Amino acid sequence: MGIVINQSVKNLIYTYVGFAIGAVNTMFLYPYVMDDQYYGLVAVLLSTAMIFYPLLSLSMGNSIIRFYPHYQSKNEKNKFISFTFVFPLLVILPFFILFNVFGEQINNLLSDKSELVKDYTVYVLIYAVFIGYFEVFYSYAKVQLKSVFGNILKEISIRVLVTILISLLYFDFITEDDFIFWLAIGYGVRMLIMAIYAISISEFKFSFQTFKKYKNVISFSVFVIIASSISQMVIEIDKFMISQYIDLSNVAYYAVGGFIGIVVSVPGRAMQQILAPFVSKALSDNNFTEVISLYKKSSINLLVVSGLIFILIAVNVKFLYMLLPIEFRGGEYVAIIIALSKLFDMASGINGTIITNSKYYRFDLLFGVILLILTIILNMIFIPLMGMLGASIATGLSVILYNIMKLIFVKVKFGYYPFTFNSLLMLLLITSLSLVFYIFPIMVNPVISIALYSVIIGILYLVSIIIIKPSDEINSILMKYLSFFK
Repeated sequence: MGIVINQSVKNLIYTYVGFAIGAVNTMFLYPYVMDDQYYGLVAVLLSTAMIFYPLLSLSMGNSIIRFYPHYQSKNEKNKFISFTFVFPLLVILPFFILFNVFGEQINNLLSDKSELVKDYTVYVLIYAVFIGYFEVFYSYAKVQLKSVFGNILKEISIRVLVTILISLLYFDFITEDDFIFWLAIGYGVRMLIMAIYAISISEFKFSFQTFKKYKNVISFSVFVIIASSISQMVIEIDKFMISQYIDLSNVAYYAVGGFIGIVVSVPGRAMQQILAPFVSKALSDNNFTEVISLYKKSSINLLVVSGLIFILIAVNVKFLYMLLPIEFRGGEYVAIIIALSKLFDMASGINGTIITNSKYYRFDLLFGVILLILTIILNMIFIPLMGMLGASIATGLSVILYNIMKLIFVKVKFGYYPFTFNSLLMLLLITSLSLVFYIFPIMVNPVISIALYSVIIGILYLVSIIIIKPSDEINSILMKYLSFFK
């Protein structure tokens, strides 16, 4: 786990730097600078692009993670990687032709309520292509065990660009239309930088010859395209459906709460960048002892780190919303519900990674279809009744049920699950600290309250971790830094 912990810690740091910048953008720049309608528009465009990018990239990023360990010679690896770089063009080019011919019908399909969305749907394709190809090149860097630079590009670069663009918008150097255009350019530049880096760290040479197991790769990609699109749809469809049922500005209000809640999942994003190739390699070698070890360690490590983040969000969110414009108030419970579902997601460990990289990857599609149907139905029920709070309930329930299905499947097929007695201890610790500090608030200035709570909770949590010792890796890191300061 040495290289996993090392790169995961680096990825975690850079990811949180990116989320800190994103927090400033989401909560303090977007709401005060950009019109609510346009803020909602940007959220809908990006959410829809995230749904479509697995299809336009043919999920070649997942295929690289899954099959790269199976190729031993450099020549076979070059053939395989060349295929993953070129194959998505067979879908991307026809998509743009179809959009050029049937643009009006596609616009009406994507939005039957907001005229503003219809005017910008072409950007969904542009964003999706750039995001999809970025993930392909990033996956190639991951299998070289070089995930940190790509993580910086993924988590920080676009958010810094957004900060710059919003600042230019504030000073009237650009318009909202220009913002959307230059954001697309930013995604394109990020993709090119990732491509150059990924190729530079290996001895890659283009080869257009056929390669071994190409039928397996195509078959896998077909299933994963649908499964990945469904997974992204479940994550992003809440914003899209809000735009269909209620005013577009509500997407902006929901986006703030959703962003706060998703912060809980940052450790998982950081660890996943480096862990996926190790899981794929272990499964390829039938090294199930290593898979079990990675499964259990990922679960408890993510629960420990994400648990602290959840407590801080649950306790401080009411103070945080005092700093936002009045129309954004009421999203506190959205943040807490999303955060709770993401905490369960983190505690579930790498069950999805195990399924996707095993011979049972087709079942991921089955789970995804069930989840998508469930998510759509729940959103159709709860959004008209409860607005954006209903969307958060639908999303939260969907995420929890999805992980329960995967936990049961991994237990049945592989015979193991990630939870231990330490998982129960951590759950009790997280619950007790959250309830105590939420029920008995210290009402001062919001900024002072956030700072005070964060320090007190941070100290109590770290002391508890040192006493309980739920994770050898985390305790080792904590003792190392305590020894340094001592």
